Amino acid sequence: MDKRYVGRWQSLTECGTIDIFDEEPPRMKMTFPGSGCYNFYPNTCYFDGEMFCYEINDEENRRIYRVKYVDGKLCGEYTEFGRKTEVAYELVDIAPHDEPERYEPPDNSPIIYVPGTGEKRIDVLRRYADYDRNAHYDIRNEFILGGELPPELEEYGYSDYIAGYDGDELAIRLLQFVTNNFRHNGRIGRPYGSRAQDMLAFLREKGAINCRGLAILLASLLRMNGFRARHITCMPYEEPFDDCHVVVDCELKSGQRVIFDPSWGVYLRDEDGGYVSLQALRQALVDDKKLTVNPEANYNGEPIELSDWIDYMIKNCFRFERGTLAADGVDGFAENNRSIELIPSGYSTEGFSEAHLVNLVYNDLEFWEM
Repeated sequence: MDKRYVGRWQSLTECGTIDIFDEEPPRMKMTFPGSGCYNFYPNTCYFDGEMFCYEINDEENRRIYRVKYVDGKLCGEYTEFGRKTEVAYELVDIAPHDEPERYEPPDNSPIIYVPGTGEKRIDVLRRYADYDRNAHYDIRNEFILGGELPPELEEYGYSDYIAGYDGDELAIRLLQFVTNNFRHNGRIGRPYGSRAQDMLAFLREKGAINCRGLAILLASLLRMNGFRARHITCMPYEEPFDDCHVVVDCELKSGQRVIFDPSWGVYLRDEDGGYVSLQALRQALVDDKKLTVNPEANYNGEPIELSDWIDYMIKNCFRFERGTLAADGVDGFAENNRSIELIPSGYSTEGFSEAHLVNLVYNDLEFWEM
């Protein structure tokens, strides 16, 4: 370990700090006060020659930092969506800080307000409520149903858990199986592999997984049981962003669509008692419709407040991304799979890379087709 890198470093270009420890292999923690996230571990950190490298976020939104010790500072850049941004840090303490990870929303919480604007997220969502249904795209939708269930599921009593359930109730039971057996940790990452078995192996090793990993696992189990289901990335207004969420879009045997959030164990019903889809959720948030959450919803075993989940989804229901192929082991760029992103009319894409722009669609009806 190059001891010049050890200590607490204050960013000169972002709001945040990094703590690098004198350990082999290298260990570090990150803090973004503006997001309320303190002392969390990146997905990975390592040396590449003289460059100290660390990575955060899911694969599709991966941000990769590369910095080098230069004249008492750490200088370099991060890459996200193919775009490079310069970063620099100065040493503020020769001893790195090692407090437990925590989340503390700031007074001007980015869950409620768009950072740097002072504008409430619900107002932004309402301003961009509409899509362009005159735009048309050649979007392929394919679901691979069935397949062999991972035998590792039986370590968690899978067969007994779902015994006697079928139809819509089986889908709900599968949501509960994932939520009640596996912990969520948004900063711990997920494996590079995208099979259900990969998620289970990661959970066995790490004890928790991020929202994308839970959604991939649940969507795979649903498809293995004959449900058309896919994971959907839900993203905020700002670009780039530090936080997004991933849930499951499922078509029940009754033909109804429903959003399943395995991180919180959530599904919803509307004022008429019908299931609420992710598409319908966005409109319900815009219209301030009353929604009811299932009573057994929980976050890592603790009861939740629906208002907290609603605030979080107001932030993350601005843009959506999905693949065109829903199959076990498929996430992001793969053979026969294309990632597409739904954005509302009038949203500025200035600064988006060419690779990002080609995946944008504006017609919500075509995006949500199954």
